[in-house]
Amino acid sequence: MLIVISMFLLCSCNDTNLEQDESKVVSDNIVQEESIEEKFTVSEVVEYLCSKEVKDREYNKEGNRKTTEYINELYKQLNLEFVFGKSYLDNFFCNDINISNVVGKISGKDNSTAIILTAHFDAWFNGAVDNASGVATVLKIAKLLEDTSKKQSLNYDVIFLMSNGEMALFSGSRDFVTKLEKLQYQRVFNINIDCVGMKDSYNSNPLGLKKLSKIRDSEILYSGIKEIFNNNNIDFVDDYPTEKAKFAFEQNMGVSDYFAFEENNHANIHICQQGVSEFILNEKDTPELIDYEKIEKLANILSLYIQNVTL
Repeated sequence: MLIVISMFLLCSCNDTNLEQDESKVVSDNIVQEESIEEKFTVSEVVEYLCSKEVKDREYNKEGNRKTTEYINELYKQLNLEFVFGKSYLDNFFCNDINISNVVGKISGKDNSTAIILTAHFDAWFNGAVDNASGVATVLKIAKLLEDTSKKQSLNYDVIFLMSNGEMALFSGSRDFVTKLEKLQYQRVFNINIDCVGMKDSYNSNPLGLKKLSKIRDSEILYSGIKEIFNNNNIDFVDDYPTEKAKFAFEQNMGVSDYFAFEENNHANIHICQQGVSEFILNEKDTPELIDYEKIEKLANILSLYIQNVTL
């Protein structure tokens, strides 16, 4: 999580226009299906992102590259559609370093509207809560919706954006938003997940779902998600997730990737647990803090919301 004033964009986030061919392509948009047994668990995702093999996921480190490749492989297993070209990897420059977001899609019946789920995978220290928890949640949602879509089409296109460079002034999500015009969506709704699923023994605080958007259509997301959380016993309060989020909102700033959508007038919601501040951006942020059942439940309920929502 990071606070930023929108007028100061210190990272140069220019599309490299590089398209990386993926193996096993069966059409321009769809990769070959993998067996369901090869798919992942949320605990495996968190443990790998925080492992000694990865070590450091800051955008300019080797661990960031390994994480990018890891998520790319999981997208192949999920059999998601490509969004840009023939690759899940969408390249851009940040401080003269060529890095990638990882982007995939499930097409719905209405291709004029997109629900875009975001979670950043770059991190300082181990980054279990911030934000392996969000990455695992979005991947689980993708897994659930992919399975559902085989039986019944989703109402809308759903894009899964694993963003890079969030810690560098939201550079990945900002780069992605500049490319939205190519996709020709009439309406876009962003659900951003950042810092969720802590064990009660460390942090029993609920999600803080105070509206951090001044865009009218964001209320559709906030009211609908609060309703389904209420009906399914997901603990939340109508309050700011952190003091930083409160300060940022009051100053027309942001603390996570939702802000890239906000500053471009796209509806958005930020889902974050209260009480995380003392555990993130330091050495305390390890997988020991994570309650995987909470992440599973959050993913299940959000997938139900996406399946049933009318926008």
